[in-house]
Amino acid sequence: MAKDIDMGGKGDHLKYYCIVFGILVVVIAVVAFGQRSKLNAYRAANKQANAALKAQGTTPDGRPRGIANLAVEVEKFVQGYKDSLGGAGTEGGDGISTRMITKAGRDTQMKYQFAGTEQDDPNRSKGFRTRSREFTYGLSTLDQLTKLCWNIEALGRYRVFEIRWKLGDKRINAEPPFFKVNKPVIRVGYRSPLTKR
Repeated sequence: MAKDIDMGGKGDHLKYYCIVFGILVVVIAVVAFGQRSKLNAYRAANKQANAALKAQGTTPDGRPRGIANLAVEVEKFVQGYKDSLGGAGTEGGDGISTRMITKAGRDTQMKYQFAGTEQDDPNRSKGFRTRSREFTYGLSTLDQLTKLCWNIEALGRYRVFEIRWKLGDKRINAEPPFFKVNKPVIRVGYRSPLTKR
């Protein structure tokens, strides 16, 4: 009889061991399933981040796609905001400085012949205003025009919004360089936040 009681005791221990082992298996399975779903979420986020880092260009409404492009836009927006409050190198702290545009054209030997009136386009739904101005230049080459646009962008405050040019006719391009353009027009501008009133 004592033997039967001992056997019963051993059987009970085995039963408890099986129950505990079963609970551990369930817990490990739940944790593993949770970790797998987290891993899938991390992989998806990593893929999305890589796509955002490598994205180029802008969306149809003009917003930058990639993080690097967004950083450049934010930097220019902040610089425009600082300048609109009266930062250095501005004329009265607002508007498009003809002095800075002249400075940008120095090493290209390009000086504008005509500066149009400044256009102010407030966009209240997005909370910023766009200011732009057209500058007309005389006879120049495509190299000079490209360098001028680069210099304007390098100023940090302005962006080149539009370039209109037409290759000169055979009479103008009879002698080298054969890529002279006549009266190119560059529309320069910047964006700044609308001040709340």
